[in-house]
Formats: sequence, C-alpha cells, structure tokens
Amino acid sequence: MLEGVAPTEPTSAVYYVIYEDGTAGRMEVTANAAPELARPGSFVEEEDYLARVKAMEDLEAAVLADEEAIQQGKALADYTALTLLGLGEETARRLSGYDGPDRQES
Repeated sequence: MLEGVAPTEPTSAVYYVIYEDGTAGRMEVTANAAPELARPGSFVEEEDYLARVKAMEDLEAAVLADEEAIQQGKALADYTALTLLGLGEETARRLSGYDGPDRQES
C-alpha cells in the first residue's frame, strides 16, 4: 500500500431486473449509478426477483416432468410392441429403453 493513501471501501450495489420476456436478471455494479438495461425490462425488489426465479424453476421442473412422462409412454409402447412380436423381455427392454414394471398380460 502507498504511504499516506487510505484504502477506500468498495462500493457496489445489486440490482434485480425482470425483463419483458419474463426472464429475470441480477446485476452487481461498482458504479454509483443504476446500470443501463440492454433490453426492455424493469428493476424490481429482491423479493419480486426471487419469486420470478422460483416460478421459472417450477415451470422448468413441470416441463421436464412432462417430457419424462412422454418419453416413458413411448418406451412402454415400444416395449409392449416388441414383446407382442415375441422378443424376450430383456431384449425388448434394451431396445425400447423401457425400465418400468413388466407389461401386464391381458
């Protein structure tokens, strides 16, 4: 450190943004002015930002669960078709990717 020079405290501020497309952003700046947004949006309180992030995470989880259910349904249909064609269960599972319970005999 230079003699006679007192260190300054770092000044930073955190800003939370919700953009018009529904996404959220967090910005930490070291300047004393609010940052300029690169796209349309508005600054919000941290609680609003956290609520938006939680809503986006919940939506993502729901979409992933739906996609998983669709994939499992397709795998079951393939597995069922392969076993009806006479393939052994192990082979049908491997080819279809199905990993659920055995097909129920009708």
